[in-house]
Amino acid sequence: MEKKYIILAVLAAAGLIVYANSFFASFHLDDNGSIVSNYAIRNPLDLAAIWKFYSNRFIIYLSFSINYVIHRDWETGYHIVNVAIHIFNGFIFYLILNSLLSLKYFTGKKVATYKRIISAIAAIIFITHPLQVNAVTYIVQRTASLAATFYMLAIYYFIKFRVYDKIRHFIFVLIFTVIAMFTKENTITIPFMLLLIELLFFLNDGKTTWKKRLLFLFVLFLTVPIIPGTDLLLHGYSQSDPSVSFKASTSMNRMQYFYTELNVIILYIKLLFIPDKQNFDYSNDFPFSHTIWENYSYISFIIIAIIIIFGMLNFKKNKLVALGILWFFMGLAVESSFISIKDVYFEHRLYYPIAGFVIAIIGIIFGEYKLGGRKTLFEKPLLFFLVFSVAFVVFNSALTLRRNYIYSDEVRLWADVVEKAPRNDRAHSCLGGSYLDKYNTNDKSTFKYLALSEKELKKAIELNDYNDTAHCNLGKVYLLEGKYDDCIKESIKTNNQSPSVYAYNNMGQAYEKKGDFSNALSAFLSGYRKDNKFTFILEDLGNVYFEMKDYTNSKKYFDEYKQVSYYRNKNAEDKLEQIKKLESVTTVSTK
Repeated sequence: MEKKYIILAVLAAAGLIVYANSFFASFHLDDNGSIVSNYAIRNPLDLAAIWKFYSNRFIIYLSFSINYVIHRDWETGYHIVNVAIHIFNGFIFYLILNSLLSLKYFTGKKVATYKRIISAIAAIIFITHPLQVNAVTYIVQRTASLAATFYMLAIYYFIKFRVYDKIRHFIFVLIFTVIAMFTKENTITIPFMLLLIELLFFLNDGKTTWKKRLLFLFVLFLTVPIIPGTDLLLHGYSQSDPSVSFKASTSMNRMQYFYTELNVIILYIKLLFIPDKQNFDYSNDFPFSHTIWENYSYISFIIIAIIIIFGMLNFKKNKLVALGILWFFMGLAVESSFISIKDVYFEHRLYYPIAGFVIAIIGIIFGEYKLGGRKTLFEKPLLFFLVFSVAFVVFNSALTLRRNYIYSDEVRLWADVVEKAPRNDRAHSCLGGSYLDKYNTNDKSTFKYLALSEKELKKAIELNDYNDTAHCNLGKVYLLEGKYDDCIKESIKTNNQSPSVYAYNNMGQAYEKKGDFSNALSAFLSGYRKDNKFTFILEDLGNVYFEMKDYTNSKKYFDEYKQVSYYRNKNAEDKLEQIKKLESVTTVSTK
């Protein structure tokens, strides 16, 4: 256990075992807009484009850009990186916990005697917990795992700085803090977390003057304005409401969000112990609390208050419990408090806080309490910890494999969500879209998916008529079913709500099928003006101009298609060859 590379190998083995069936999982939800169809990440050297797309998460999108250059739309390449980050985070967590248990405060305590085995098992729990799947297998939520990487590296080097008093360690703390703050917004709490560690473990170290302590803490807190300042001073993009600081676009006010989050946090805590009925996306099907008395939010408030007070009361007598509890709530402070966000529940928000949960459990098991003549709750705390951990890891590993199986297929994932959140219009819309993706005009066995898709998309619209994605995909279903007038109507509804390249494309194809090339051309050109890099719009423009015998414009759009597409297209190649022959005949005739 003294060999760090052995620990890393063990953690890697644990991670690869539980995520072995995740490497071929498809792109989900935001993966498409953030990666697959995101032209801002096509070139990792075009830093300006990445910055403009999402400056507050510049680092994460730079990582996606590097991934894209290497792997394009091959999902496995992204999964390999995500799993590697997750394993590395488990190793950093091991280093943090092992460093803490090596501090003078723990000298002579049982938890320090077995620090390496405890730290290693804690890291395995962190890696194998099924709640981590949403931040590992859901590719775009690398935001949560990579932000945790830099967050925990800042913690680790802060502990080293306080132990060895080396300026290079403090420089690393600053570097990782700044990088973290350009990865995800919840890392704004890093200085507060480091202050907590300072107060818990180094306040009475007997070698640090208050002048020095205040100086390095002051420097750390200078990083806090980075996240709000990126938008205000550097004119970068963030998802915050431009008229209200720290409020993502949502109609829910701060207090309603806070009352709702009280129940969300209690559900999170339940899932930490018993990861049963996990849900990828509640969306608007999680019960909102407009007052603290609604949905028993006041009871959740009392329970959370008791947990936090318990942590504070252990500030001196059980520092691991205090650290773990406050770590957990500090990790949720941005996304589960007064800063209202569109989605009230997402399991990837627990990625970093889970480490705090594990620390608190260790503190409780090995904590020194005077009960019945014993100093600990358990007569043999190490034995209890080992038995508990083995059972917990085996149970969680099975559930993680099961969750990855569900994530490995779009239909399976969204069917699971619909079952658990039947009034979630986004889930019905995504399930309908997933059925639509399985339809193949050349395979009769897939024809059933059109009817299934239509059913789910209509249900989504019934729940929320403003779901423009459902309207757009329903238009596509009608197009494939030959209901061209219905397709045009749905496309118009989509564009009235939110102009979409996909809706313009559906509309154009419907008009083209009806033989109305003029309106087809108008629709395709509207889509082209919306975004001139979508390959299907460029191909359709080439086709419709070809049918209209406007070979100059046909060639123009087919050439543009070839410039932005990474794949061969026989239709485009054949049409360009025909145009070339026609131009050759025209030239000879003219001569």
